[in-house]
Amino acid sequence: MRPFRLLLPDPAREIPLVLDSPHSGADFPDKFETLASAAELRTAWDAHVDDLWTDAVTHGASLLAADFPRTVIDANRAPDDIDPALLSDRWPATWGTLNPTRYSARGMGLVRRDILPGRPMYAAPLPPKQVRDWLTKYHSRYHAALAERLEWLRGRFGQVWHIDCHSMKSRANAMNIDAGRKRGDIVIGDVDGSSTEPGFSDCLAAAFESAGYSVVINDPYSGGYIVQRYGQPDQGVHSVQIEINRALYLDENTTEKSTNYAALKADLSRIASVTADYVRSRLEVLA
Repeated sequence: MRPFRLLLPDPAREIPLVLDSPHSGADFPDKFETLASAAELRTAWDAHVDDLWTDAVTHGASLLAADFPRTVIDANRAPDDIDPALLSDRWPATWGTLNPTRYSARGMGLVRRDILPGRPMYAAPLPPKQVRDWLTKYHSRYHAALAERLEWLRGRFGQVWHIDCHSMKSRANAMNIDAGRKRGDIVIGDVDGSSTEPGFSDCLAAAFESAGYSVVINDPYSGGYIVQRYGQPDQGVHSVQIEINRALYLDENTTEKSTNYAALKADLSRIASVTADYVRSRLEVLA
């Protein structure tokens, strides 16, 4: 079984627009052992984000969604962003060098140290082979699918536009870079303007604002590993990250859908339609 789902549009309507949801998976490996409770694990889950954006496929976009949880291995982290303190043995040199980043320092690297502030994920360090197996089975295959889809569409159309889809807590906790701050509705990250042509971010911001949502650009999220890796506007790949405030559509304690869920999903369908029109207009200009 593949660790992801790839939804494709009607070929007659297909455009070079790709959405991916790397944190909406909830299928844990067999015999996965953690100190975290089910309720604690849900706090890291981008619950229902793949479903919220699924109507984009009817507008010509492709949608890739992870089925594995970010609390096992995080597809929005570099494959070498591993804290050596999490490992029971030395990482073999033949597998490459470890380069833990600020995410690992906060307990949120490729493999999580903590599920919540002061709440460890594991009772003991993990065998390097276990982490390597998760990398191979989940992270590598997800990125191979995303890279293949982006490259195929760029090859066909000359350019491709990409949205990395996420949700965020309504108020940041101590593991977040904006700890304690109450967040707005939508954060659009384009790595401070370097991961896309400016018009793409502008189009998305205007579409959300027209639907009545508050929008912030690059604060507190300017774009994680996925947008940083794939966003290469000089090579024809335009990538942005979108964070949706969870309070807009669910109960943050239970992750159950709220009464506003259907309205938000309908708004995202319209925003996806506006985005698709933007992509088509850009293709006409670039033709």
